[in-house]
Amino acid sequence: MNDKTNVLVIGAPRSGTTLLSGLLSANKSATTMLPECTYITQIIQHFHDFLHYSDLQRFATYAISEQALTKTYRGMVDSMLDTVKSHFIDTDYRYLILKDPELTQLVDLIPCFFGNDSKTVCVVRDPRAVIASMLNVENKKKKDLWLAFRKKPNWVTTNVLVNQIFRIKRLIPDFFPYYWIVQESQLNKRGAVHVVRYEKIVAREEGEFERLEEYLGFAVNRDGFGKVHFDFDRTDPTYSAGYGKEIRVTNSDFRKSLTNRQIKQIEILFSDINTIYRWW
Repeated sequence: MNDKTNVLVIGAPRSGTTLLSGLLSANKSATTMLPECTYITQIIQHFHDFLHYSDLQRFATYAISEQALTKTYRGMVDSMLDTVKSHFIDTDYRYLILKDPELTQLVDLIPCFFGNDSKTVCVVRDPRAVIASMLNVENKKKKDLWLAFRKKPNWVTTNVLVNQIFRIKRLIPDFFPYYWIVQESQLNKRGAVHVVRYEKIVAREEGEFERLEEYLGFAVNRDGFGKVHFDFDRTDPTYSAGYGKEIRVTNSDFRKSLTNRQIKQIEILFSDINTIYRWW
């Protein structure tokens, strides 16, 4: 019998998923903070694509049925989760804290792969601040790719640099699904997704923490990151100086990174979502 409860932390990149995972991991009944479960998400994404985009002949040959396909991929996820748990065989814990922003767009598959008793917490943050933060990250990547291209110009470095430039141009519309898919998901409509406001967490609003604790069934740290067993990669462009430390309100202003045109584009695109959260 599996007595561990999987807690999935989702939300757009740069929205505070790392911070929330750190707060949850501070509880003595939870695992230490883990790196993003990227590989598990990739398995689930492959399952989704296999199920929805296969032609009938290949699907019948290699999958036979949705039930058989689910069993195969669920086995791969379970095996990877067992590997994760093997790091904590001498630790008494009940909650396995897993997070990955990319899992946000596969939210309705969470019960299938993590169990019907799993808990899903989605962090939402003002999309203007989120996209501004991500734009800074992507520009850092572009700078590194530009230096690599200048050092060794060839079709590989050219292709990677051009793709990065186009990624930056698509950044605003690419972020919309992280909000919309969760909002329209069946899991959310059943009341099985608990939404946390990033702005309220960093402001330490007690009501926000109390509602989260009621949903999860365990106490949540108010101060900052809990146990960090696997250190952060400080060379990663997404690394933040606040990782592993206490909660602090960011002093960054999205207006310094975004043009007025970009801000207007975001506000128009996210206007329906904004009627719920009232960021502006």
